[in-house]
Amino acid sequence: MEDAMRYESIESKILEFKERLDDYSRLLETVTAFANTQGGTIIIGIRDSDRLIVGLDKDDIERYSQEIPQAIVDAVSPQIAVDLYEQHIGGKTCVIIRVFPGPQKPYFLKRVGYPLGVFIRFGAHNRVADTYAIEQFSQSRSGVRYEQQPCPEISYEDLSKDLLGNLFTNYDQSILIGAGYALAEVSGRTIPNVAGTLLFYPNHQKIIAESGIAVSVYADDDKRYLIKKEDFSGGLIPMVEQVYAFIMSLLGSHYELDGLVKRPIAYDIPQTAIREALVNAVAHRAYDYEAPTRITLFPDRIEFLNPGTFYAPINPENLKEGLSRYRNPLISDALRKKGYMEKQGIGINLIIASCLEAGLGEPQFIELEHHVKLVMFRRQSSADYVSDAPEYPYDIPVMKRYFSAKGFFSSKEFAQYIGKSVSMAKKVLFELQQQKVVEMVGKGPASKYRFIN
Repeated sequence: MEDAMRYESIESKILEFKERLDDYSRLLETVTAFANTQGGTIIIGIRDSDRLIVGLDKDDIERYSQEIPQAIVDAVSPQIAVDLYEQHIGGKTCVIIRVFPGPQKPYFLKRVGYPLGVFIRFGAHNRVADTYAIEQFSQSRSGVRYEQQPCPEISYEDLSKDLLGNLFTNYDQSILIGAGYALAEVSGRTIPNVAGTLLFYPNHQKIIAESGIAVSVYADDDKRYLIKKEDFSGGLIPMVEQVYAFIMSLLGSHYELDGLVKRPIAYDIPQTAIREALVNAVAHRAYDYEAPTRITLFPDRIEFLNPGTFYAPINPENLKEGLSRYRNPLISDALRKKGYMEKQGIGINLIIASCLEAGLGEPQFIELEHHVKLVMFRRQSSADYVSDAPEYPYDIPVMKRYFSAKGFFSSKEFAQYIGKSVSMAKKVLFELQQQKVVEMVGKGPASKYRFIN
């Protein structure tokens, strides 16, 4: 009977359960956190440990209806309005408190004061807002997005004409100002804003720290063996193009000859998914958070780690509903004009659909404290594994990726890689030679090995 009386949803960024309330302190933190984040719903009458619907008696309902609105008024500043009402759930009567995202953020608890009394929602928990979150509230109140803020360190003359030509057929200072990428000072000097600097200034990382993309490739799942690392910057549009080409060159799984050139004809992850993930990362990241967009390739997956949490009203619960709101509308507009962005609100569903159509696992979108992580899974083939040698259960594709970057390698280097003695490493290498996976070059102590393509 109890199993039939459990609430279907679990606690999340926008939902919290309370069995009953004798103390309002935790409730007030949650109300404040919801108001400072994306809003949310509190249901009183559901046990938070197992989501069992227990309901409330008439006396509790009357008491909460009278006390809670007043408690919120007394405890939270600025004042915040909530919607409180009864609702029948699973045959029981519960009290629902709807908290809307407030227009006067940040809200804080008076008893604690500002800023320590400012709470935000992180996952299914409340957390005291850190310095970065407080700065975001100040920016939001100003009504000026970060991408619109001026960069007085440079001027129109410092911008790259090649980068400007990526977006404009004909341009001058007035066109750049009219398009929203710069502003004119009283003196007549034209100052690019953050968006203009990122798009048209090759050395934008000197002005906007860590505004590039870092791509790392590992031969294993726990980041012990780094194959290569590349850092990209130099204008957002060519940077997107360069990173995309670099990633796809690493994901090619089957090739055909086009004259003397080997071209990939199949990829471990669909091109559409990579393109959408990359463009979304550039368009939606928080450029005021000093960390690059990090793209990491592992043998079984690729991860995009992007500064900035989901931008309201998007949250982990409504990702697939096609909602959209741009953190950086100027940058997004530039990408759209180049044909890199699809129509509003379909990017996430394109990523998911293309991966599922390719027979891959569904991509995961994970909200962290100041980042969003996207995980997409690579196509795996068991053909390259050593299946007939249980004593040496090594992943051949992983080893190929690692040692191909090194070229020739010694038995000692191989021993360090597999964590075995040199004599054991030589036995493994002999097995791999028998399978025509590895070849030995030279003789005696000076001999080297390499993987056969």
